[in-house]
Amino acid sequence: MGSTRPLPSVVLGLLGLLVLAPAVADVFGLSSGLNAFTASILIAIMALPTIISISEDAITSVPKGYTEASLALGANNWQTIRNVVVPSAMSGIIAAIMLGLGRVVGETMVVLMVAGNARAFPTGFFDPVRPMTATIAIEIKEVVVGDLHYQALYAVGLVLFLMTFAVNFAADIYLHRQEGKM
Repeated sequence: MGSTRPLPSVVLGLLGLLVLAPAVADVFGLSSGLNAFTASILIAIMALPTIISISEDAITSVPKGYTEASLALGANNWQTIRNVVVPSAMSGIIAAIMLGLGRVVGETMVVLMVAGNARAFPTGFFDPVRPMTATIAIEIKEVVVGDLHYQALYAVGLVLFLMTFAVNFAADIYLHRQEGKM
């Protein structure tokens, strides 16, 4: 198995800026490839190493006896995977997805570099956007401490925190329910 260490987000952002954004612009006939679509692709690429690595661990930790019993009862490989392996590893797979999501929710550099940095509300997926993390990173250095703008940026940070907390809380509830079924 290769390294599961992810690329630094600045390096991935630079690759997105130099390679992916021009390709997206060419393929979809856009004037610029700096948009929500390009940022989404890069964010997904960032989450994949975490999701794949932890999911693989969850799948390989399914006891060999489960698969052998399924095959001995006449199930083929696909039926064994679908009906035995994946359900047994589901809590680990969900945990992997949540950890991958947690990695990218607070991501700043990639979206700052390739999302287009538009302050206007986007009307489509191929429009430039400015995610909340990028707004904080760009504007925090220019505001007066204690000003309403300063407080608004902290409110944006609080919203990000609450979103992350809600995702983790929902995942925790789901995992506890899954453990109760076993």
